[in-house]
Amino acid sequence: MEPMHPLEPADPTRNRKGFTLIELLAVILIISILVAALTPMVNDAIERAEVNACAANQRAIYQGMIQYKTQYNRGPDESGVKFFAQLMSMKAMENTKTNAERLTCPGVQKSSLAIGALPWEQWWMDLDLVDGSYSAYAGRDQKEYPLRKFPGSGNEPLVCDDNDPAMNHRTATNCLYADGSVRQYEIEDLRKEGLIGPDEEMVWVGPNSPIEDLRKFTLN
Repeated sequence: MEPMHPLEPADPTRNRKGFTLIELLAVILIISILVAALTPMVNDAIERAEVNACAANQRAIYQGMIQYKTQYNRGPDESGVKFFAQLMSMKAMENTKTNAERLTCPGVQKSSLAIGALPWEQWWMDLDLVDGSYSAYAGRDQKEYPLRKFPGSGNEPLVCDDNDPAMNHRTATNCLYADGSVRQYEIEDLRKEGLIGPDEEMVWVGPNSPIEDLRKFTLN
């Protein structure tokens, strides 16, 4: 008769499946911490991409103005949004969807603008319809500040984010100048320089702007 072997103690992990509630809660906590840490970084990356896309739009507008000067031997003579809408209505820029979208800031939803109710082919072709509700860019106020020469000085602003009624970008305001350069007015830098208050979240554009160059703009 074979000797009896004592029973082996049961392994509590042998038949275990899944996670315990505590383990699941720990995983959820870790994921929540990671999401909280990464979300600002993702938002900042999106914001910076929109600022750069906006600057690219303004450089494309400048090229359209160069073409306008070539065709008509002068720069655009309208004010506000019509200042750059002329490029499309006068066919200095080809009326394609890509070009049409370049005449407004990518940081603002087009559905919030008057063009949101129109087919893109009609956005800029009828200059009589164009007003400040059409774009999230402001154009030079030619009545108060006529542009005497184009191409021109890097001190003469042409097109900028309108920041009205809300800012186009959370961190910066882009401005195109007559030499083709684009300057980014960083909100934090303006606070440090005392040009805007510590609690102000945007830069006003137009006659009441704290930035001298940005006073040369209008929507209409």
